[in-house]
This record gives sequence, C-alpha cells and structure tokens, in this order.
Amino acid sequence: MNELCTAVLGLGIMGKSLADNLNEDGLLVASWNRSPKPDAPKFVTSIEDAVRDATLLMIVVIDGQAVSEVIDMIEPLLSEKHIVIQCSTVKPEENISCKDRVESRNAAFVEALIGGSKVAAIQRKIPFYLGGEKAIADKIEPVLARISGKRIYVGEVGTASVAKLAMNLNLAIQIEALCESYAYAISNGLSDDQYFEVLRNNAGWNYLCEYKESKLREREYSPQFSIRNMLKDVHLALDTDKTDEGMSLLEKTESIYQAGENAGLGDEDMIALYKLTHHG
Repeated sequence: MNELCTAVLGLGIMGKSLADNLNEDGLLVASWNRSPKPDAPKFVTSIEDAVRDATLLMIVVIDGQAVSEVIDMIEPLLSEKHIVIQCSTVKPEENISCKDRVESRNAAFVEALIGGSKVAAIQRKIPFYLGGEKAIADKIEPVLARISGKRIYVGEVGTASVAKLAMNLNLAIQIEALCESYAYAISNGLSDDQYFEVLRNNAGWNYLCEYKESKLREREYSPQFSIRNMLKDVHLALDTDKTDEGMSLLEKTESIYQAGENAGLGDEDMIALYKLTHHG
C-alpha cells in the first residue's frame, strides 16, 4: 500500500477543502463524516473502510469532544501502518491524551494545526503547525507539502496547539479592532474608498485587512472562519492561560464574540462582528 494514502475524517469547511485537493493529486483514498456527505470525494459511510484503506488519517473536526469521539471509533482499528494527523484545534493536553491512545495501538501521532481559513485552504496556502516526533513530521511532509504553503515544526505534541491558539487569539482581537475602526469611520462620514485608502497607507495595514476588505465593502458574511469557531478557540485560550496576570483584553474580546453568537451571528464570518457596532 502507498504509504501516502490518506483519509480525511471530518468534512466541514476545512476538511472538505483538504479532501478536494488531496483527491485532485491522487492521494485521497477515502473521506468520511459523521453525517453523510455523498458529494465529498471518495466518501465512505463507514469509518472502518476509511481506516482500512489509508495509512494517513487526518482528523479535521470541530472540537476536543469530537476528536475524542473519532479516536474512540478508530482506536481499535489502528496498527503500526497508521499515522494519525490531528488537525483540529483543541487544548494541548487533549492532543497529548490522543497521542497516548494512538501510540498504545502502535500507531503514530502528530499534530498538524491549520492556520488560515477556507480560501487559503482551497488555494493550498495554509500553514501547518506541527507537533510531535520530528521523524513523523518529516514522513508526512510529502502530503502536507501538496496542500499547504508552509509547514512549521514547533516541537513535541502540545506545542503546536499552543502556537495555534496564540495565533487565533491575536486574530480574534485584530478582527474586532478592524470592525470597530471601520464602523467608526463609516458612521462618521468616511466612504469605503476613503477608509481603505487611508488604512492601506497606515502601519496597521496587514494581510488580514486585505483579506477582509472585500467582505466589509460588500457586507458579505459567508464564513471563511465563523464567529462560533473563533469563540470556541478564545475559550480554549482562556481555559489554558498560564500568564501571571491573565489576559484582560482577550476576556473583553470573548464577551464581544459571545454577543455575536447570542445575536444569531455564530455561523457567519468573524467580520459579521461589524453588525454589532453598525447596522448600515
């Protein structure tokens, strides 16, 4: 069996994009989702079939509970031929626990946390933050290199989860700052063109601003990364915080994302936080 034969377990926004690209490159042998997704490439209804036919098992689900439930299903089926590639954002200690369970079946485990969102995944530009044995990370490099722009090896299992949560708490705060800045400008009479021309020539301009400009201009809120998913990651960051004085800005940011969820915006893109400050 080709040692790069890959199954994607979980076909949400990111999982489906990864499965599509792997299939296009001839590396996908199966895709699986708890609820049927027959339009997904090489979809199988039985997770047993996916595990049997693959050597690399990419888990791309919503949270720690979902990861644990997938491990429950695949654990009895694992053997020394398998490498479990855990891509879902969870607490560091949850991935350490998953590693122990996988290794008890003589299989290998690596974290491959995904940076970026849907468009970057489709365009094969996402970075992967890798945690685990370096030799295992090197072994899966030929597959990850086909579907990502960069692979960053961080260290042992758990460290990649820390890196991902650190990046996401930064993004969560930046998105809210962008929404408030934009709302302030628009409500005080600046046009879209004026605002973005000024921002593009300001030190605060970055890739995130560029990435979200068209969505703000068009009031287009389809999810590249949803408010609900980011709120989940903010909770994880706060739950695992070990700073001396706590993260007061992130705590305030959490309340804003929670307000977005409470307002029925949870399934919309993070940029929909703009609706909390301006209705125009």
